[in-house]
Amino acid sequence: MSTRSRLSLRWRAVGWMEMGLSQAYAARRVNVFRSVVQRLWDQYQSENSVSRRHVAGRPRVITPEEDRFLALSALRRRSTTVPQLVADHFAASERRISATTV
Repeated sequence: MSTRSRLSLRWRAVGWMEMGLSQAYAARRVNVFRSVVQRLWDQYQSENSVSRRHVAGRPRVITPEEDRFLALSALRRRSTTVPQLVADHFAASERRISATTV
């Protein structure tokens, strides 16, 4: 399901609740638990938004370009292993990354 479609379902659920329908009804219609709709409603009331919140976490080690390079390398050579991908990345960028990152 695309991001746009998920966002549309979120707004639809909020719309139903604004119309006076229950959270349980909205949850059944979008096929999620009622607690999910409740958190969505609380977020809408406090922030006037239903978009996903940015959460704190460890920053990405590799750039989107490097991530794409790894994905394309794996697709081009289906039999390649993770250590080979790590070595290919090092040869291309001279930056060491762990196997977990791949």
